[in-house]
Parts: sequence; structure tokens; C-alpha cells
Amino acid sequence: MHIASLSYALESLSLSDRATMAAVHGCGELQLMAVLHKPATWQQLCLRLAPAARALLDRIRRAGGQLPMLLCEAVGGPLRTNLTTLSPRTLLAIYPHHSPLETLVMAGLVWPVAHDGGYWAVLPDIEALLVPPLPVLTVPESVALDGDAILPRDEILLQLACLAFDGRVPLQHHGKVSQVVLNRISTDGVTAPYLQWLVATLLAGGALKAQSNLVVPTQLLLEWLQHPPHIRQQELARAWLQAAWSEWELGPKRRPPPLDVRLVRRTMLQAVLPHLPDTWCAGDDIIAQLRMSWPDVMRPMPADGRWKLPAGWPAHWDDEDGQLMRYMLMGPLAWLGLVEWAGNGLYVRRTQLGAWHAGLAVVPPVVAPSAVVLEPDMCVVVPDATNIYARFQLHRIADWQDAITAQISPARVKRALAQGMTLAEYIDVLATITAQPIPAEMQAMLRLWGAEVAQISVSNVVMLSSSDAAVIHDIQHDRRIHLPAHEVLDATRIVVAPSDAIGVVRRLRHAGYLIDTQQLRPSQFDDAELAIIDAALQHLATQNDAVRSIRRRIAQMRTPPGDTHG
Repeated sequence: MHIASLSYALESLSLSDRATMAAVHGCGELQLMAVLHKPATWQQLCLRLAPAARALLDRIRRAGGQLPMLLCEAVGGPLRTNLTTLSPRTLLAIYPHHSPLETLVMAGLVWPVAHDGGYWAVLPDIEALLVPPLPVLTVPESVALDGDAILPRDEILLQLACLAFDGRVPLQHHGKVSQVVLNRISTDGVTAPYLQWLVATLLAGGALKAQSNLVVPTQLLLEWLQHPPHIRQQELARAWLQAAWSEWELGPKRRPPPLDVRLVRRTMLQAVLPHLPDTWCAGDDIIAQLRMSWPDVMRPMPADGRWKLPAGWPAHWDDEDGQLMRYMLMGPLAWLGLVEWAGNGLYVRRTQLGAWHAGLAVVPPVVAPSAVVLEPDMCVVVPDATNIYARFQLHRIADWQDAITAQISPARVKRALAQGMTLAEYIDVLATITAQPIPAEMQAMLRLWGAEVAQISVSNVVMLSSSDAAVIHDIQHDRRIHLPAHEVLDATRIVVAPSDAIGVVRRLRHAGYLIDTQQLRPSQFDDAELAIIDAALQHLATQNDAVRSIRRRIAQMRTPPGDTHG
């Protein structure tokens, strides 16, 4: 988009508009061109601007020099003139008081640009003469305060992981965590909103998964527990950004503000966090300053580039934008450890972790936790409570005797093996958390304890049987059948994986074998019902790949016409 030069813009003014602009700058019409090319002219003008007008000007400059007219008029209007007339600035001169936008227009600080509904722009020639914009947030003075109690986030994560491993984190029918889980967390200060948010974020990041009506840990959670604290919080923040749910779905039922909360998350982390102060500042002051200097921060520009004016905005800014901003600061950003509060929620500042996350600080100092110590009597001592990975693994394989000591016993080994862990995995876990090989005599003792455990596995298979053993022999060696990986039970029965069954049946039919698939067909629908479903999907007006996939599966499941053998 081409933006005119200052000289061209001045030459395009009508005589009356030129006189109006000269009066604003206190010079004659003939000297206007020379005066407006001096840096001192614009810098002195900016110093005389009212705070609201200066805030609007800085907002336009921070946006790259142009901002939609609708947005400018909403936060800095009204504009009581018609831009299509010959002298729109002269029409404004009849009013004794002017809005911030009118002030900028009359002084020539912003100029209209016809593009996608219209923009107000700061001309590049003027931008080069101005001093840098004021900071988004300014802290009048530093306040000496002690921060409010900080939740031990790693400890809470560990307790939640242990509860999930034990199957003690039930989900309610609407996807929220049961209130009983909050009672099982032994750490003081944990609130229901924080617990709901944490579980939902871990589910979104894949560190937890829903299984039946429970939440269970995944391998990814073990990897997170091994990370340094700042990397772990970074992964949690990434999961929060990618989550498909909205924060308003986690709280009590109420009418949510008409804002895209998921888009606001990215704005708070990538745009607002770098501007937050590192010293204590009143939370209300921060929100008030953001309302003046960046009123559209909660309403990012849509992908199509057209900013739409919400009905009644910004009259209800405090009830919608301000409410969401306060929730983000007191909720997720504080839960992630990026900001901290003091004075019972009155003062806020950015933490060192928040500065690192915003790219404004070096990597926080990392102290590797001490490894656990395996005693000769099969006791495991945890000298460092920050080693949450070791503590979680000990929860899986040993019994806690006190806060720092866990005991490995025959019953505990058998229980771990019965839950699906192999003896090799058990020994590997011990070697990992102790950071040294397990002595041979201890490995022998563990094998002795685990030898008494009989593991039973259950799997789904599809069995092919025949009354004639010769037929089964032919099927195994017939190249037309191309039998996949299978297991021979006896001379008349073999089993294949369920995923291979449909293909095997098709090739058997093509080879001339008579197949009875009545027991193979799913019991939910018979052939006539599948035909109805297929016909309905055929006339469904959609290009979704899932529909085509379902139709292919139905075709495989249905009995071919004329086949009386199923």
C-alpha cells in the first residue's frame, strides 16, 4: 500500500485546510511547508498533546504507522467531519473542543489512506522526525513489597501425576475434574479453578489422557518431569496456547465475553508480557494504562485484515476486555509462574521466568537435582525434594516410609510387574534415578522376587478355522492369499490380527474359497442397516475425507451381492 510523502500531502490540501493547519502550528501559510519539515515542530507538538491524543498517536505508530479508521474512531473519536469534502479540517475548526482523533487530524499527524475500508496513517516523513513512542506501560515508582504466597507448582504437578497413576483423578460427565481430587491434593492454596486449568492443559498437551472416566499419565509426562523447571513451564505454556478449549468453559456457567479467548492467550504471552514491569505496580494501573495506550490488545486483528467494530465498544471495555485481562494476569500467567502478585492481589510484577519467556533475559540458572541413593537394604533415599522425576518413579515402584525414604519390597516388585512393568524396565528405572548401575546382587534379588509373578496378556485376534486340515495348509501356502503375520493354533486353526482380517477374507473369496463371516461382522448393524447408512452418506453434501473412509469401511463390511456364505 503506497503512502504519500509529506510534501505531496501538503500540496493536496485546499486553501482553507492549509490555513487551518498553519493556525494549529502557529505559522503563516507560506512557511507551513518549511515548518513541518523541522523535527522540533513535531516534537514540541507531541509534548503539548493531551494524554489521550498522545496515546492514540503512539498506538498508530506501534502498529506500523497505520490503524483502521473504525478502531481509531472507536477509541479516539468521534470525527465530526466528512473526509470526502474539500476542506474536512476547516469544518472541525467550528468546534471549541476536539476529540483525540480530531486533534491529530487537524495537526497533520495522521492522514487518511483509502485501503480496506480506510486507515489513519502516520506519514513516513513525519515518523522520521518524531521521537520514539512512549512505553506501553510506565511505573511511577518502585514499591517495596513481599510477594503473596506462591504455589509450589512442581509439587502440585507431582501430586497430580501420582494421583493419576493410581487412578484417583476421575472426570465428570462434562469433562471437568471431580471436586474430590481437590481434597486429595495436600498442598495448601490450591483452588478449584487452578486444578481444572492444570488438568485441562495437561490433557491438551498430551501429558495426560482420558481413559474411560479417569485421567491417566502418558510417557510425555515422564519427559516433562525430567525437564528443568523453566523448560517444564515452557512446555506447559505451549500446551495452553494450543488447547482447543476456552477458559470460560472451565468455570461456572455464565455468559462468556464476546472475545476469542484462545487468540488472547497468544497476545498475552507474546505481546503484553514483554511490556509488564519487573517491579511492583498496581494491577489496576496496568489495566488502566493498557486501556489508554493499547485498547484493542484483547481484540487482535483478524486474519482477513479487516478490523470489525464490536457493538457498543469500547463503552463496555471494563466488563469484557478488562475482565479478561485481569483473569489472564491473576490466572494462567500467574499459574505458569510468569507473573507474581503481592498485597493480596493488588500489585503485580513480571518474574525472572516471565522475562526469560518474553525473550528479555538469559536462561534462568539451573541446578540439577541430586540423584537418589540406593541402600544395601533396598531402601531408596531422596536427598533432594526438587527431583520430582525420581519421586514419581519411586511412587510407581516402591512404598514410601517417610518424606525422603522409600522401601523396595517383594510385594511392591510384584505389584509393579502386575501393573505391566517388565523386570528390565524396573531395573532401568532404578538405574536412571540413582544415576549408576544397579549392583548384580540386587538385580538377582529383584529377579527372584519377580519370578513368582505370572503376567497375563489379553489381545483381540481373528481366527480362521476349517474342518479340513488340508485347507488350512493350502491357505498358508497359497500365494493368492498372501497370508500376513499369523499364529498357528493347531492343524485346523490359525489367527491373524483384526486389522488384517478384512483383506484376508477378500483374497480368500477371490481365490474361490467359501467363507462364512457371520461371526466376523460387527454385531451393531446388519447388512440392510449398513446399506441405509451408506445411502445416507452417499447423498451427504460434504467433501470430508472421514465420510469417504466410512463408506469404504462399510463396503468392506457388507456381504457382496449373491454371496450366500456370508
